[in-house]
Amino acid sequence: MKFITSLVSQHLTRYPDLELQDVYKLLCQSAMGASRSTESIDVLHDKFKRELKHTSVSRSEPVIDPISPDGLISRVHLKTYVSLNYPTDDLFQAFIETIQLHQGSSAKLKKFVSCLRDLSSAEQLPFKREDTTEFPVFGHSDLFKTQYSPSYRIVHMDFLANEELVGLSQPRNNSNMSSD
Repeated sequence: MKFITSLVSQHLTRYPDLELQDVYKLLCQSAMGASRSTESIDVLHDKFKRELKHTSVSRSEPVIDPISPDGLISRVHLKTYVSLNYPTDDLFQAFIETIQLHQGSSAKLKKFVSCLRDLSSAEQLPFKREDTTEFPVFGHSDLFKTQYSPSYRIVHMDFLANEELVGLSQPRNNSNMSSD
């Protein structure tokens, strides 16, 4: 439960307009990685290239945003990644390997959502327990997309061939990021 508290709190601090469906997306990515992506590599590559063309360069978000208890599943924020001149081909390859080789855990997802419900019941998060009865996987909320223009890839850090970036994937506070 400490992990979910820490993860969601960090994201609420960074994204004050975070909605429940954005939290579901975060928890799903944490537990499942990028395994929900079912499009062909060519389609994913075309989308990636288009997104890179329209991505504004910024360092407002961390380049590596660990979202799993062990820090191995991370959001790699494109705006920051590009601003630091890291090779985009390496990132795309790591994303594809994450899709193909990383097996997510639906049991872990259920545990994370159960923790979210418990935290909501205890009023430790700004969501009502009755609103957390289902955990459908959505895209980001319209508000989140408008306010924050999310642009990232979910990557298992073992597949990213950059030691400097891999070092950034360790959870920020191990005592708060345990999976308990």
